[in-house]
Amino acid sequence: MKPKSANKSSGGSPTPLLRKWQKNKIFEAIQAVGFDPREFDLDESDTEVRIKHKWSASYFVVRGGPGHYVEHSVVGDPPAFSYDAYSWQALMSRVSRWLEDVDRDLATPDLWAERQREVKLLGPGSDSVTENTPFTPDEQKEIAERLQELAEHARHAYSLSRAQSRVLDAKLDYLISAAGRLGRIDWRNTFAGAILGFILTAALPPEFARDILLTPLRAIGHLYSELSSG
Repeated sequence: MKPKSANKSSGGSPTPLLRKWQKNKIFEAIQAVGFDPREFDLDESDTEVRIKHKWSASYFVVRGGPGHYVEHSVVGDPPAFSYDAYSWQALMSRVSRWLEDVDRDLATPDLWAERQREVKLLGPGSDSVTENTPFTPDEQKEIAERLQELAEHARHAYSLSRAQSRVLDAKLDYLISAAGRLGRIDWRNTFAGAILGFILTAALPPEFARDILLTPLRAIGHLYSELSSG
């Protein structure tokens, strides 16, 4: 059974598929899941209303009309799914479920992509592409800024003790200084050793350890030729 087309008003213009109060309910459903509604676009035509998450491939399309809505939705990557809803309440239930699935998808890391990224950042094969050239003064300044951001983030995110903060600050100060005298391959290896030493001493949980090691390397990845050329 095909969904009904939009009805015409007495003036000849199409009747909106969803009224203002219904679109407001979708707005409220977005907020209820914890999203900022500014992360979504709502576009409507004579035959459909499309809700699109701006920063992913997820979308939710409503077609049909009162008594028989048709949903067509994607969470993350395709495939798409279609469902029939025979009341407004049933449709809103599907919208809420879709929003929850989008939230879950965004919070789920792509472990294989992360692994490939780690190999690029830390893998031994990358040394054959990157020359062990010194950092320029501007690059040294950027490294210092990124490591200072790491220290600030670590203190708040990991609830470091004063003793742990002093150890981390000392290691980061050493790394900032080392960036002025070591080539980029040697510095990266020194960074990995220093941060891994801190992680073991501080006994950080695995998820924190991974974050504190990889976050600054991602931030300065463009300083390594194998990343900018790949």
